[in-house]
Amino acid sequence: MDDSIVENVFGNAVIEKAMQYAEHEWYASEKNVMHGIDGNGRYVDTPDITWEGEEFDCGWWKPGQLNIGIPYGWGNASSLEDFDLGIAEGKFAGNVPEDTSRFGSHECVGVDCSGLVTVCWNLPKKIRARDIPEIADLVDIKDIRQGDVFAITSHVMLFKEFTDEEKSRVRIIDSTRSTGKVSQREFSISELFEQGYLVYRKR
Repeated sequence: MDDSIVENVFGNAVIEKAMQYAEHEWYASEKNVMHGIDGNGRYVDTPDITWEGEEFDCGWWKPGQLNIGIPYGWGNASSLEDFDLGIAEGKFAGNVPEDTSRFGSHECVGVDCSGLVTVCWNLPKKIRARDIPEIADLVDIKDIRQGDVFAITSHVMLFKEFTDEEKSRVRIIDSTRSTGKVSQREFSISELFEQGYLVYRKR
């Protein structure tokens, strides 16, 4: 099979999985809310509607109501099945600590930016954004394909598509503390390059 066809099949599968995370529907209860120390002594702040942070305003999901999108979970890479099971078992729905020097909590379910790439790229173990250059190759922006990523040491985002004929703007899918969830966002390529982002393709 032609390599480009293989890559397109892979990229389509990656974006399909990422969209499942962005559009996943779920219900939470008060048991899934946490603002304090978990059983292992790790601090948890779920991005529910009661969350109030100093740096980010990303509290969004509500107990007892339909929620859409997997919540951001610092250090987590939950499958959709594990997320639903965790919510049913009373695990905490996401974690958006403003102090990320703290370790993540295993009592939470959700995905952080690299956790989303881990599950969408079907990697054998959870990676960090800074690990991307070790498992992926640099790609010129003119050769970018669905399923490639924009990455810096602290964040990684999946490329979905260009949004204009000039190919100067892109739509990405990521999980970030600024939104508190997996979602689609739009950026200008120049803005991303100014921030130091590079394009990578899974090796």
